[in-house]
Amino acid sequence: MDTLDRHWKILRMIPRRQRISTTEIRSHLELNYGIQTTLRTIQRDMISLSGQFPLECDESSPAGWRWMKDAPAFDIPGMDPVAALAFSLAEKHITQLLPHSVLTALNPYFRTAENRLAHTTESRLSTWPDKVRVVSRSISFISPRVPEEISETVYTALMENRRFQATYRILSGRIKTYEVNPLGMAVMDRLTYLIVTLNAHHDPVLLLLHRIQKAELLEKSVVVPDGFDLNAYISKELSFPVGEDIHLKARFSDPYDIQRLEEAPVSVDQKIHKLNGGMFELTATLADTFQLRWWLRGYGDEVEVLAPEALRQEFVEMTREFEKMYGGV
Repeated sequence: MDTLDRHWKILRMIPRRQRISTTEIRSHLELNYGIQTTLRTIQRDMISLSGQFPLECDESSPAGWRWMKDAPAFDIPGMDPVAALAFSLAEKHITQLLPHSVLTALNPYFRTAENRLAHTTESRLSTWPDKVRVVSRSISFISPRVPEEISETVYTALMENRRFQATYRILSGRIKTYEVNPLGMAVMDRLTYLIVTLNAHHDPVLLLLHRIQKAELLEKSVVVPDGFDLNAYISKELSFPVGEDIHLKARFSDPYDIQRLEEAPVSVDQKIHKLNGGMFELTATLADTFQLRWWLRGYGDEVEVLAPEALRQEFVEMTREFEKMYGGV
């Protein structure tokens, strides 16, 4: 039983993407479980386990071990039907949000969930993924390709609170080199944004993961700026702010748009008044952002911006430019 217990613990500490040496395995067993054993015993354990499980050795000294790339997910206890359902739904609805390298790491769990649901006697669970869909009103973008070695370095830096050196392509196309102090990550419209400070600066900025050309981990710890709040920063900066909050007033002509806004308001102080001629007036306090402008433009000629005056003038100028573009037709 002692051997079986040790084998179970060893199997659960073996990674998929990196490697763990026999020396590290012995150290983890002693530190985390109080199990004292010899390096030779660990080596024999690994040879025995690799004959029964899809494990591979890198033949280094000391030997490093990991799960094979396509190895199924291993866990004790096994995946129950409810957990399998959660993984099945996750596969359907988060694949558009996560980089390829992350999905590759999750694939064994997705395949295990698929197999578990296929053989479960609880038919209601097995058919549930076929009945649920998540849709978006915006167009579907194609994710930029990020080399696996770059995403692996960046995710490791985030997880281990380490800085990394990056060669980065800025918007103009120029290449710059930064010492990156990673604070967090956000995914929006299939783009992965890193919230970071650069070099010796303390003000957070945004980097796009796919613009990183090279990345190398540093033996330097992350320093979090005083008062930094990741949620607050993402809420503000990823809406692409223009100025302070504004009091929007807009006239809508489509009652179905108004119905949707009544069901899902854009702000806590939103008010809608019905006007003569079948029109509606919306007032709401909103952040002054490019995101707000994109939202309003999506309604086309079914919305008229009334206030504030500066925002109205932006739409007036935009309309004039449209008239020039399309020849006054």
